[in-house]
Amino acid sequence: MAVNVIQSRLGSLSSPFSIYVFIAACIVYLVARLLLSFVHDDRKSFAPGSSLDQAEKGSLKKQENMSDDEIFQLEKRAFFSKTWLFVCHRSRFDKSGDYHAYDVAGISFFVVLGKDLKLRAFHNVCRHRAYTVVRKPCGTSTRFSCKYHGWQYDDKGALVKAPKFDESPGFVLEDNGLFEIKLITTREGLVFVNFDASTMNLPFNNVKSHVDLGSCSWVDAKEVTCATNWKDVANEFSNQAQWAQNPFEWLSVLRKSKVVRLLGPLSIIKELDNDLWCTMVLLPRSTSEVIVRCDFYVKEGHAAPAKVVEKSKWMLEQELLNLSRPDEAKSSTRSSYFAYQCGGRTIDLFAILAQHQRNEKMAKRKLQPAIRVTGTGDIDTEAEALCDALEGVADSPSLEKCSRISSFPQTLEW
Repeated sequence: MAVNVIQSRLGSLSSPFSIYVFIAACIVYLVARLLLSFVHDDRKSFAPGSSLDQAEKGSLKKQENMSDDEIFQLEKRAFFSKTWLFVCHRSRFDKSGDYHAYDVAGISFFVVLGKDLKLRAFHNVCRHRAYTVVRKPCGTSTRFSCKYHGWQYDDKGALVKAPKFDESPGFVLEDNGLFEIKLITTREGLVFVNFDASTMNLPFNNVKSHVDLGSCSWVDAKEVTCATNWKDVANEFSNQAQWAQNPFEWLSVLRKSKVVRLLGPLSIIKELDNDLWCTMVLLPRSTSEVIVRCDFYVKEGHAAPAKVVEKSKWMLEQELLNLSRPDEAKSSTRSSYFAYQCGGRTIDLFAILAQHQRNEKMAKRKLQPAIRVTGTGDIDTEAEALCDALEGVADSPSLEKCSRISSFPQTLEW
C-alpha cells in the first residue's frame, strides 16, 4: 500500500528535481521518526527517580516493601483524587435529569443535567450513612433518593426530604446536601471533573483536545474489562497520541493521518473513520483490573453505518484485550512509571507519588483530598438514636450493606 502511494506521488511529479526533493524529504522523515523512537525508548528506560525532577523531589520510599494494593491506594490519594479527569461529552445529556454514574478507583460519583441545563457532578453517597443514591449506570431523574432512610436530593444536590430528621430540632436541610465535585465543560463540549476538596476552582486550561466535538452526537458505547494495571493502558494511550503527531506538517499531503489526542491522563480521543470518533476513558478498579469506557460519536448530518460501528467496536476491544495478555517482562517489574504530556510539560506519576508520600509522612497521616467532612456533631447523638429506633421497627434494607457509623461527625472513607 505504501509502495502504491509512493508510485502515485512520483507519477504526479513532472521533473527530476522534484523527484529528488521528494525522495530527500522521505528520507528526512524516516530518520526523524527513528530518532523520535530512540528518544522515546530511552526516556522509558530511565529508572524512576533518575531524572533531575526526581532528584529534587526524592524517591518513593520503600516501594519494594509496599504491596500492589498499597501502591494503588497511594495512586488514588495522590493522583486520581487531585487530577482533572475527562468523563464524557456534553452530548450524552439530552434533557433535564439525564445522569451518568462512574467509579474511579472506588470513588463513586455521577454527573447530572439540571433543570437549568447546567451540568453538575456529585459524590454518589448519601450524607446520612454514605449509602448510594444512584444505583444505575445511567438514567433520567430530577430526584435521587437514598433507600436506607429515604433522604431525597434534587438535581442541584440539595436535600429536599429527610423523613423524621427534618422534624428534629437543629437539623438544617440546607447543610446536608450532596457533596458537589468540581466540573468544567470546555468549548468543545468535553466534561472534566476534579475530586480535590481543597483546591481552588480555577478555570480549566490544562487540556485541549484539538478536536471539535461540538457538532457531534453520541451513537453507541462499549465497556471493555482489561485484566491489567491501568498504567499499561494509559501508557499505550500516551504512545498512540505521540506517534499520531506529525512532526512535519508540510508532509501531511503524503497521507491522511488519523487524529489521536490525549484528554488528560486517563482518556484519549481517536478518529476511527470518516466522521466517526471515539473517546476512551479508563476507570481503574484495582491494581490488576481497569474498565475502558468507549463512546462513539458521529458528526451531525452524517450517519455511521452499523457495520462500521460494530467493526470499530470489535477492533478496539481486540486492541485493549491484547494489552491484558500476560507479559513476563512487564510482570517481572513493579514499576510505577507513567508519564504524559499536559500543557506543554511532562507530568510524571512517580514524582507525584513520592511528593504525596513525603507530605503524608510530615502530616503523620494519610492525606485524602477526595474526602469531605460532613455536618457537625451537635445533633449526631440524636440522629444515631433515631436511626436505631427506626431500624428496630422497619425491616432492614435488602439492597446493599451500609455503614453503621453515623456520618455527621466523621469523614467519608472511600
